[in-house]
Amino acid sequence: MSRKRSRKSLFEISEQPELWIFSNILAEPWIAKKELNLPVFMKEVNIPVSLPSGTCILKVETDGSQGKVISIVIAHQSKIQLFQLMTPSDYLQFQKKVLNYFKEIYPDNFDFYSYFKTFYSSKFRELGIQALIGNETEIKDLSDYGIKSRILQHIADPIQGYEVPQYWRINEQLVSNITTNASHKELIKDLRVRICDRLAKHAVIEGLRCAILALKHYADLLDSLTSEKQINPLEEYQTLADGLYELGEYQNSAIFYSKCLSTSAFSSESDSGHILIALKDSIERMKPQEFLEYALFAAKIAQSYERE
Repeated sequence: MSRKRSRKSLFEISEQPELWIFSNILAEPWIAKKELNLPVFMKEVNIPVSLPSGTCILKVETDGSQGKVISIVIAHQSKIQLFQLMTPSDYLQFQKKVLNYFKEIYPDNFDFYSYFKTFYSSKFRELGIQALIGNETEIKDLSDYGIKSRILQHIADPIQGYEVPQYWRINEQLVSNITTNASHKELIKDLRVRICDRLAKHAVIEGLRCAILALKHYADLLDSLTSEKQINPLEEYQTLADGLYELGEYQNSAIFYSKCLSTSAFSSESDSGHILIALKDSIERMKPQEFLEYALFAAKIAQSYERE
């Protein structure tokens, strides 16, 4: 029977002070009016977690489930690189910059992850990333390991995922709005700065959510490799109990014999009989105060296994 482990919940992770620092970065303006003339807005953001060496997370945002990619974040080590498309007509330049960056980091990354395979697999083919890393290379699905929307609930995400297509379409409309009115031109710039800034920050937050989800997955993998899981609990408890009994430590031997019984995993009836006889003998040799203390321990042992 496996033991329950205590690990910080995703809710608790979202309250770490490092994430408060990260949230302050999000509060700063990222995109200014001068960036509106760029085909792609790029920003490298340090994140408060560090991914294992040889891990790369890709997270795309689109203008709808069937639409084109409008931003991508690439997370590796302890940073996220953002690429935010500014105007629809600059998609090819956006694609080129993403692939050029990816070629630089690709040799250092071998395990690729993203979120929700039925969505991202076609997008990576569209961008050319899948061809770059090889069609036989798997991009693993983080949604197999958890739900990203439960992570970073305390971070002030400027928009929700379902709002991304709406914001992008407004940006498209503003780009195509040709006006000679000077005040309207400035208003269009102000609105586009706000919209593109929100899209960029949302993409980075989504990337960090995926990074934390990946770390949780790695923690689960490490749990499966711990020595505690490789130890046979019954054999461990019985060895300790027999040794303590031989040394005359009857209260402690009784506790470990009780642990043996609680595992309910005896290899044979003779083992069960031996443990019961040794436990009875240990109890009979205890002093009254020792027996009371043992009884309390035994109750706790039984309670802990009932919860598993």
